[in-house]
Amino acid sequence: MLTEAELQKKWESLTFTDNFIFSRVMHDEHICRQVVELILGVPIGKIRYLSAQDEHKTDPDSMRIIMDVFLRDENRIINVEVQTGHKKELPKRSRYYQSVADVSTTSTGTKYRDLPENILIFICTFDPFYKNYPRYTFEYTCKEAKHRLKLKDGSLRIFLNTKATELSALDQKLQAFYHYLQDGIAESSLTQEISSKITTLKNNSIERRFFMTLALKMADIEYDAYENGFDKGFTEGREAGLQQGLEQGLQQGLEQGLEQGVHKTKLETAKNLLAEGLVPQVVARCTNLPLDEIQGLLVKL
Repeated sequence: MLTEAELQKKWESLTFTDNFIFSRVMHDEHICRQVVELILGVPIGKIRYLSAQDEHKTDPDSMRIIMDVFLRDENRIINVEVQTGHKKELPKRSRYYQSVADVSTTSTGTKYRDLPENILIFICTFDPFYKNYPRYTFEYTCKEAKHRLKLKDGSLRIFLNTKATELSALDQKLQAFYHYLQDGIAESSLTQEISSKITTLKNNSIERRFFMTLALKMADIEYDAYENGFDKGFTEGREAGLQQGLEQGLQQGLEQGLEQGVHKTKLETAKNLLAEGLVPQVVARCTNLPLDEIQGLLVKL
């Protein structure tokens, strides 16, 4: 069980690359626009948020994903993710994210020629491809063509390596952004604005309470999942081998416990926020629960 002091320390240590802070800051349209335009190097149109920290799935049986910041303008759908843990499946994960983005935003009868550009940006706090490039940009090209032949299907994937030591290939504003992510020093107007926004968030008692409630619930869920998974894995491991059984049981317990507990955590958090007097629309945005479900909770209070 996390203590109040541990929760407070965790809250104070959060930075722009922590998912909770990242999604909150990037929901500020002025900041979000500047960050996206800085990374893409081109202006974007009027932003319409499609989701922030919300679940997406193409059908009831498909794998669920949670997108950090998902938005669109007149010509593009843009998904911006922050990634702090190095995972080998990141390339295939990026493929799936773009597929889900296409399917979830394309209505029946849409012509292929009308599909918007699909841009995926991963802001990584590590080097995802071990080449020390500050950024990796991927487009589909023809393998057989002597000269570079692009498929021009409108898809683009960008991975930022914010740990890169050689930044000379980037313009000064983007270098300043990297410096802020690396050492927290705000050198540019954008990073100063981000820093100020984070300070405001951390001084907001409602945001702090929401984060601490969520952190406590997730810690409990993970602990229970670990215990259940350990026991199950130990039993099954008698036949398949002790170590293999423990690993499988732990993973299953974690997945089942997290899946069952996330929605319950959101509901309990929503009840607490409603009890504090927040309007249903704000609670829905903070918890990513449907507005009608929030309104149903309000009736029961």
